[in-house]
Amino acid sequence: MEKLIAMVICTILVVALVGCSTSKDGNYPATIMVNGTNFYSTNNAVAVEVDDSVIQYTTSYAENGVPKKDGEANFNKDTGTPYAILEDGMVVVLIDNEWIEFKAK
Repeated sequence: MEKLIAMVICTILVVALVGCSTSKDGNYPATIMVNGTNFYSTNNAVAVEVDDSVIQYTTSYAENGVPKKDGEANFNKDTGTPYAILEDGMVVVLIDNEWIEFKAK
């Protein structure tokens, strides 16, 4: 009986420790740095016509999860994802053939 109680207590402690551990991977929201500011995905598709002349492309991937330079993003390891700053200042990124709005926090 004592062994059973000890095993149950050990199991509870292990589950508690595993459940309380912090993830090393990080779970960062989709972010892109534009003009020195990080913009975060709203997950909202917007119906906009983006002029080809304002389209820019991501240039690097943020390995640590947080973009540190312009054109860097953390949501696609492949560079070259189209994004644009619209006339009203809205930042949009082309994801799965939809322009997704990104906002600064």
